[in-house]
Amino acid sequence: MSIQQMARIFLFFIFCYAGLVHAMPDWHWESDFSQSEAAGLKAWIEHVESGLITLFGSLPYSYSVYFHRHAKSYEPVPWANTDKRGERAVHFYVDTSHSWQSFKRDWTAPHELTHLMFPYLGDEGRWFAEGISSYLQYQIMYANNTISWSKGTAKLNERFQRARARRGLNDISIADLSLIVGQTGAYVRLYWGGAAYFMHADQRLYEEKGTRLSDIIKQYIHCCYSARGTSVKKMMRMLDSISESKIFTETYTDTVAQPVFPETRKALAWLSKHPPTLH
Repeated sequence: MSIQQMARIFLFFIFCYAGLVHAMPDWHWESDFSQSEAAGLKAWIEHVESGLITLFGSLPYSYSVYFHRHAKSYEPVPWANTDKRGERAVHFYVDTSHSWQSFKRDWTAPHELTHLMFPYLGDEGRWFAEGISSYLQYQIMYANNTISWSKGTAKLNERFQRARARRGLNDISIADLSLIVGQTGAYVRLYWGGAAYFMHADQRLYEEKGTRLSDIIKQYIHCCYSARGTSVKKMMRMLDSISESKIFTETYTDTVAQPVFPETRKALAWLSKHPPTLH
């Protein structure tokens, strides 16, 4: 290897460390896809990732994307999941008979790629993990110009109303629901109850600290990101430390720890007038 080649490699790693170069995902094809299908699927994920980078800056970790062909479905991505046990990876089960525009309008990839920014939080932390991905999915779609901000907040309102309409769970907090959601099937209530927590935290950060949730997350992934699992309480304390506040732990007590679905009308009215900061 020449001195020039060694210098280029050295500079590449320096730039990566500084956050100036972002490595593309490692692509895996678990089914047979045509060349045009593969190009379309890559472009879809890269489009979603552009929203993440606009909100949070260059991502300080590598990850893999696995594509699986799914039988004909009424939606382009009928199933997806993240895997944090070894490599950080996302599996997408896709029906490529749908248009590429329908893939871009789908919320699944923004939701799943957001999961990769945070460690595994266990069953107790399901409300946090699913809540933050649910809250941010439309912000990512706004950041990459897929939807308008008014459309994003309208979609949030639809999800909140659907979650609140679930009967029979009004005496169980969203935090406690994390431990029994598999028995109750109340995933919609869990996801969007968690999202309501982050909306309240976002509002408080803006009003009390002059910052936004997306800015705190950006600081987190560049200062404190770890692939190792942790507890949801430690995660909240870390975000409190970054924001120099007690907003995350106090908002927990006021929202998802209460045996009611969190209030969303006033907080959503605030959010509709305050889109996230785009970098």
